Amino acid sequence: MIYIVCFLISCSFFWLSEKCKSKSARNSFAIIAILIPCLLAGLRADTIGTDVKVYVEPMYNAAKESHSLSSYMNQRWLVIWRYMYVKDFEIGFSLMIFLIQKLGGSFAMVLFFIQLLIVTPIYIGLRKIYKLYPVYIGLRKIRKPYPVCFSMFVFYCMFYNTSLNMMRQWIAMAILFMAFSYLIARDKKKYCILTLGACLFHTSAIMGIAILLVYIYCTKKREYIKVAIFKLNEAMAPIKIFIYGCGILLSLNIITVVLEHIGLSKYIGYIQGDNGLYLLPNQILLRLPIIILFVVRWKKILKEDKLAPFYGSMLVLDLLTSQLMSINAYAFRIGSFFSEYNILSYSALVYVGNRKFKAKRYMTLLYVITYMVYYWVFYYVIMGTHATFPYVFA
Repeated sequence: MIYIVCFLISCSFFWLSEKCKSKSARNSFAIIAILIPCLLAGLRADTIGTDVKVYVEPMYNAAKESHSLSSYMNQRWLVIWRYMYVKDFEIGFSLMIFLIQKLGGSFAMVLFFIQLLIVTPIYIGLRKIYKLYPVYIGLRKIRKPYPVCFSMFVFYCMFYNTSLNMMRQWIAMAILFMAFSYLIARDKKKYCILTLGACLFHTSAIMGIAILLVYIYCTKKREYIKVAIFKLNEAMAPIKIFIYGCGILLSLNIITVVLEHIGLSKYIGYIQGDNGLYLLPNQILLRLPIIILFVVRWKKILKEDKLAPFYGSMLVLDLLTSQLMSINAYAFRIGSFFSEYNILSYSALVYVGNRKFKAKRYMTLLYVITYMVYYWVFYYVIMGTHATFPYVFA
């Protein structure tokens, strides 16, 4: 139960942070809230998270045995049937481990800082997004549309355990999430710079370009004489994204050629295999409760939150990419770049249109929390995905 206890305590401090009027108190509570999940990650045994022993611990040991950066980059270790080299990994992640070890940091400190580079950008991104992108009720703006503490709870239930395994990718994804706040601020230049920075930790962060294109498509202004037509066009964005996405899934051979030409051939295995692409009903059923709630609450969300078409598009893309698991079980990593925006959309599901009707809001909140708890128990506890349960101290 240590996961649940830490999640609740951390969210409580985020809640206190939001309630404080004093800036110093607000920041102090936020720092405590961030440190809790990072300490939990840092104090874990090397058996918690599949990839810890695959590359993090060997890289730390390589840094310990090396007397220079060049010798460190050429260190290698055997994984199953092949050798892996430090230089095979992204320079940002490799340098981080090297510097922490050379500055006297323990292996627990490495795991702590990895989680710090995940939780902190997500929190900063949430704060900035909710500050810059108000929700509208009629003509009235709500400057703090959704509680940050609930959004962080979504991250903890849906993604925290995953981040204990997919560490490099989640650092990159967290940076992309923070970069998303610059898209909302209409600063595409900083978004692109942060996307490049994310690629230093995991080259798959190039997916940030796809996120940028989807965001532009979902939020571009369309001039129509009738407002009803404008709303209809906005509502159609996820449906059109679904159609385009299906077209892409049917053109995987073309994508394979593109990946080869841009130097990302190592990701071809996710979309190419002997089994071929086929329907996975279990992946649809896993997402069905949230899809149903989105359909039921779609008109309300579309009316109040201008990011609604983007939320819907991310949900659709996550659903479509989940079908790639029929080719490769690890293809869910692609969908993670879309599903991380559930951190935002689940909050919209709960709070949009329910501000004056507390009973209705609590029912929706209970529905979403029940789903997230079920997801956490089923995915991480029962299925044992990512090898994070039960928790073991180092």
